[in-house]
Amino acid sequence: MKNRNDLKENLDLANKFFKNKNFEKAENLYKKILKKFPNSFDANYSLASIKAQNNNFFDAKNYMETAISLKPNLPELNNNLGLVYLNLSEVEKSIDYFKKAISLNKNYVLAYTNLGMAYVTLKKVPEAKANYNKAIEIDPNNILANFNLANLFKRLGDHKNSEIYYKKTIEINPNYLPAYNNTMDLYDKSNQSDKLGDLISTAEKIFKNNQVIKSFKAKLLYKKKKYEEVINLLEKLEFLPDQTIQKQASYEVLAKSYDKVGDYQNAFKLFQMLNNLMDRFKDPIVDKKIYVETTKARLNFFNNPKISNWSSPKILDDNKDPYFLIGFPRSGTTLLDTILRSHPSIEVLEEIPIVNRFIDELFINRDFTLDKLENTNPTLVKEMRDFYFNQIKNYKKNKSKRITIDKMPLNILHVGEILRFFPNAKFILALRHPYDCVLSCFMQNFMLNHAMANFLNLQDASKLYDLTMSLWKKYTEVFKIDYHIIRYEDVISNFEKTIKGVLSFLNVSWSDNVTEFYKTAEKRGIISTPSYNQVSQPIYSNSMYRWKNYEKEFSNSKDSLDKWVKEYNYL
Repeated sequence: MKNRNDLKENLDLANKFFKNKNFEKAENLYKKILKKFPNSFDANYSLASIKAQNNNFFDAKNYMETAISLKPNLPELNNNLGLVYLNLSEVEKSIDYFKKAISLNKNYVLAYTNLGMAYVTLKKVPEAKANYNKAIEIDPNNILANFNLANLFKRLGDHKNSEIYYKKTIEINPNYLPAYNNTMDLYDKSNQSDKLGDLISTAEKIFKNNQVIKSFKAKLLYKKKKYEEVINLLEKLEFLPDQTIQKQASYEVLAKSYDKVGDYQNAFKLFQMLNNLMDRFKDPIVDKKIYVETTKARLNFFNNPKISNWSSPKILDDNKDPYFLIGFPRSGTTLLDTILRSHPSIEVLEEIPIVNRFIDELFINRDFTLDKLENTNPTLVKEMRDFYFNQIKNYKKNKSKRITIDKMPLNILHVGEILRFFPNAKFILALRHPYDCVLSCFMQNFMLNHAMANFLNLQDASKLYDLTMSLWKKYTEVFKIDYHIIRYEDVISNFEKTIKGVLSFLNVSWSDNVTEFYKTAEKRGIISTPSYNQVSQPIYSNSMYRWKNYEKEFSNSKDSLDKWVKEYNYL
């Protein structure tokens, strides 16, 4: 390659390979060109495109930066470099390039849409909405902007607007499967079964024998208690290698259907297959040992009788200490949440990681340690209390409600820290038969984190239950805790007396609204916990003592659980 004519011939050939999707030959030729002409714009830009398509965003960035140094004022190039930076999680840089693309082309719909995606990543909701809306203003039929705006509303729990924009997306392109998938998920999670059925019927005519559609059809059949039909549908269903999420959902509803028809052997096998699949595809950073060690460290630290003699922290503000709804996962907290939020005086903040942010602020940003809990500085106490209450204000929707309950079951881990900054906090502890609780965790398709990764088999789940309840018991021994225990089984078997007890603990009077809590659930839209389907119907008792159907599977877990069966009088 001696001169410009050779360059043109080789570029033409490389571009031909690129156009015909023969990327390997194209890449080799572009690299050959760059050895002689390192400032070839076309070779750098095309190589960047190939690398980006192969998800090699680091190399794509290098080639694209060279290209943009040669031609800095191309809107498309600035937009594409912004996308590369977004995929590299360098969000602020991506925003700069998206904005540059827009400055070069005021009507660049794709750049506005991508800018909206970047702001979503930063959780800057108003900015994200503004850019999606600007893209739609320029091109009302832009499918990506409408779809992304629908997704944003769905994440915010605004199912009404989410539905509007999903419908618009389907109207723009009736063959766009992701819009059907997300709309069906919206209808499923918000318990809009009639709409879900109608959309499934429409989608089945367009997407023949589609696994996604059949998975949602199985969920709907399950809600309608047509368990044999679920089994017949899903046992014949085969999934493509990249349909992991659909496979997980199908394993879950198939396992639950086998459970309902009394085929417990197949049910357990399917639940274990689901958990194995989740384990296989979990985020590499998820490590079940981390949560276990964190729990053990607290159990070891608070296993000191001298802690009971600690002096109370000095409080410099007039804020009333918070209310917490805690317990081991699947102990009935979502049911209790829905019942309590039906009361006109009570608002429940559902599983928002406010305490986790509080703990991060304390231990990471302020270099705090457990050893410092004994002598908490009054100024620090005030600052941390202000931090927590400001978080509450950000999420509280109804200021007229007198009581706000922070509901996150595994906040039970941090009761010690909570009490050192909120000594008059009130705790509602949700209990359920230990075996049922652990079994339900095993059977649940959780989004995996360090804690939930312990629920992929019964033995790990049982050990974590033992650790968690041991830690709670230790807290009650070294601290004076204002708490009320509420048992799931008592809610089921003696609803009015049990709920009156917890309302009395909260110092609020009885309201008949709580007896129709399932109507509250129907109005809530998307319920973000795994129990979204269960709390939208009246009380039922078939989830009590279900563990007996799987008793033989607990043979290696008795040492962990039997002590708590006795402790909480479940004998």
